[in-house]
Amino acid sequence: MRFLKLFLLLLFSAFHINLSSAQIASDFRKSCASNNGNFTANSTYDANLNRLFSQLSSSQDYNHGFYHMSVGQSPDQVNAIALCRGDQNVDVCKSCLNSTIYALQQTCPNYKEAIGWSEFCTLRYSNRQIYGIMETDPYDKLWRVDNQSAPHNVNDFDRALSFLLKNLSVRAAAGGPLFKYAAGLTVSSQRIYAMMQCTPDLSQQKCGACLATGSDRMRAACYGITGCRILQPSCLLRYEIDLFLSDLSNVIIVPFAPPCPPPPSPTEGR
Repeated sequence: MRFLKLFLLLLFSAFHINLSSAQIASDFRKSCASNNGNFTANSTYDANLNRLFSQLSSSQDYNHGFYHMSVGQSPDQVNAIALCRGDQNVDVCKSCLNSTIYALQQTCPNYKEAIGWSEFCTLRYSNRQIYGIMETDPYDKLWRVDNQSAPHNVNDFDRALSFLLKNLSVRAAAGGPLFKYAAGLTVSSQRIYAMMQCTPDLSQQKCGACLATGSDRMRAACYGITGCRILQPSCLLRYEIDLFLSDLSNVIIVPFAPPCPPPPSPTEGR
């Protein structure tokens, strides 16, 4: 009996240390919806949210990393959508969702609505219906910041990137009901890798609209930068000059030909 108590004490201590020392990734981004109300500890909404987190953590389904769940009844119903990045496997997906649950619990306590963007997954929950509804706000962005953050040729890089994003947008929007994801590579003065992904509860038209908004934001916020992410509730966009994709089986090569110089005028060469 004494040995059993000692074992349980050590087990609890190890679990407690592990939990309390859990780190929130530096590139984690979140939005806590202060305009949608708060809940109190030990309330019905709190219990439903914890049940939802537990179900999400223990789910054996994968569905290409897409999850949508509802727990409880109105006005305390909690609705959630989770999406893992399309190039990640199930183990990375589940690990990311668990760490994002923890991060949201720490950074958005008692909010009835919140969204968290992690490296490999997105998780959002709300007391309102969010399934099938395209939303581009709130949004966030991340830039590459190092000694390679400037392209070799800004104009050439921007044209190649725009061409790649346009191709990937069409491909991602045309995806099926479980997988609206596209990744690709093009080469101008530098290689550019990019990916786009929508939550697959969106129609083709809604996904395309979400990615169009993200592309506009990317062009405005990331011009002249060799790596950038646009994080929106319903879709994600990212490009880098370094390979950041884990699964290359779905990567398409998009040839890019820089525009030809204009022909010489008739007076030139005389």
